[in-house]
Amino acid sequence: MKTLMSKNWVAFYVAVLTATAAFRTSADQTALAARPEKSYTGTVISVDLKEHTLETKWLVLSKKFNLGTACDYTLLDNHFGTVNDLRPGEKVAINYQNVDGVLVADSIKQQPMCYEGIVKTIDPAAHTLTLHLRGMDKTFQIADDCKIVLRAGKSGTFADVRVGNHVMVTYETPAGKPTAREIAQTSIAFTGTLTAIDLDERTLKVKALFENKKFNVADNCAIIINGKTDGQLSDLKPDDRLVLDYDEINGVNVVNRIAPAEGRTNSVAVNNTAPMTGN
Repeated sequence: MKTLMSKNWVAFYVAVLTATAAFRTSADQTALAARPEKSYTGTVISVDLKEHTLETKWLVLSKKFNLGTACDYTLLDNHFGTVNDLRPGEKVAINYQNVDGVLVADSIKQQPMCYEGIVKTIDPAAHTLTLHLRGMDKTFQIADDCKIVLRAGKSGTFADVRVGNHVMVTYETPAGKPTAREIAQTSIAFTGTLTAIDLDERTLKVKALFENKKFNVADNCAIIINGKTDGQLSDLKPDDRLVLDYDEINGVNVVNRIAPAEGRTNSVAVNNTAPMTGN
């Protein structure tokens, strides 16, 4: 009888230990699952597909992340991607867990780096683009697969990007070198004959066939004279045939580039020495 009771107590004790261990394991797993996520934004230095790690840098500090098996990757267009879409030089936002000093990435989202300005030069041979903004120049290497985006998201070519255009460049910095991945030139082009100019109000009136338009000239408008962007409104004359690139803002036409139309013979000259800078 005593042997039977002893066996029962042993069984009960084992059951209690098992339940306690299971409870502790469950509690530990719950605590791990509830570990708060942290966020980090930096530039990709390298991706090791074999070791499933990602090295990043922000300012002078670098971090290395382990890529979780269920890590989500989101591209600039908000579509899901894979680890193969990560590349050195791009900016990313990372949600991760810090497990006793081990950083485990749960999600990675590409972040755009953008710069806007007026096209100062395009060098087809060197494959570079220089933008001018507020007295400063910034030069970009143009990636081989760089996209040219026009108004309404239409695809364009480098011929659509001209000296004097106001553009938005989305870029990355592989090896520390700004490299354009996308160039957006979203202005509308209007070709016509200059009929009136008000230097004080900085307005123009231009006629094309049966259409007349009034334009307000932006402070940073590039006026192309002899292939250069430093022209003045006073350089324009009535009857000049012009191409105006402008944006329509709530019904107001704001022109950001004025250049001579092809085939004209009046006072504004044309310089077409470089194929990618044709006016």
